[in-house]
Amino acid sequence: MNIIEEKQKLRRQQKKRLDSYDPDDKKDQSILLYQDLFESNDWLNSETIAVTLSLPLELNTKPIVKQAWELDKRVLVPKIIDKKMIFVEFDETSKLTPGKFHTLEPETSVEIPKEEIELMIVPGLAFTKSGKRLGFGAGFYDRYLADYSGRTVSLVLKDQLLENIPNDKLDIRIKKILTPKD
Repeated sequence: MNIIEEKQKLRRQQKKRLDSYDPDDKKDQSILLYQDLFESNDWLNSETIAVTLSLPLELNTKPIVKQAWELDKRVLVPKIIDKKMIFVEFDETSKLTPGKFHTLEPETSVEIPKEEIELMIVPGLAFTKSGKRLGFGAGFYDRYLADYSGRTVSLVLKDQLLENIPNDKLDIRIKKILTPKD
């Protein structure tokens, strides 16, 4: 099996695992992850935060967005335009429309420069402690992160943390992996 097939197989397994997560367990783990994030220097020292608007199988990012707004942090979310991912401003007045991949995206298409993003909270299906990441397969984040110099963090549920993930030279590592502490 080649690396592409290995990744596809692992993506299917991870989606099944995340779809069948016990809601109470997921909620308990998520609360611990939010606390770790909100107490981290990465969060405390960042005024501009990039985060996705989560899909149901992912860790819910609404509490992260809400906390950022309460602290007057600038929130940016991804938007796909012409097969390219950009980040746009997101606030309480943003109108959302369905985008590619079943995600909601703000109607605005005003791209915020990469250099303005201080902290990027990166989604994924699986991670290793060393920062390897298995995304959803379109490569948007890997391409975006290839020349991004800010801080990256991923909030990882227990079933998302694996010993190893097939990796190639285009896969970008996440700088900090947060996992629920027992």
